[in-house]
Amino acid sequence: MSSRLKQLLFGIWGLLLIPLVMPILEKGLKEYVFSDPSGVATTVFRNATVTTAFENLVVLGQQRWFKFAMVFLTGMLVGIALEWLNRKSADRKASELRSLGVKFRSLSDSIKIRTAASEWPDNVRDLKPAILSAFLSARKFDLWVPNEHVYQLPDATFLCEYFRSVGKLLEDGQFDKANSEAFSWKPFLDNVTLS
Repeated sequence: MSSRLKQLLFGIWGLLLIPLVMPILEKGLKEYVFSDPSGVATTVFRNATVTTAFENLVVLGQQRWFKFAMVFLTGMLVGIALEWLNRKSADRKASELRSLGVKFRSLSDSIKIRTAASEWPDNVRDLKPAILSAFLSARKFDLWVPNEHVYQLPDATFLCEYFRSVGKLLEDGQFDKANSEAFSWKPFLDNVTLS
């Protein structure tokens, strides 16, 4: 929905609120502003004119069609607001998932470089907090992640490939495929011989 249409709907809704708040406003004005017959407000606005205008707005607010229009417009605006909040939430989630994909790919590259230099899993001891953080973030989005058995595997190939493949899909915005891909690694970890 275009922003101009939203602004128009909110403007109409605001105007429709005026007859609903008139009884309260009229009472307050009569008590505090127009109570002094020699006051400036009473001099500028003749009481009869103001009273007639307020009464007409109050009567308008009591019309059946007016109440229907108010309820209908309120429903539309609540729907628009909920749709906007949902879209904003989805955009934030997508951004977080893409960021997680970058983190996964970075961890894959770091583990791959270290595996060539030294013994697995001792070569990634300093990366374990980052790996655990990535796993916690992934669980927040209901992605399957390997458990601690991954550190008992003979080498880091499983973890590197898991991070690389799932991370690539997350970066590309293919969240459903990333979820399927992550879960597809579970049977492999369950069936592999641990060292």
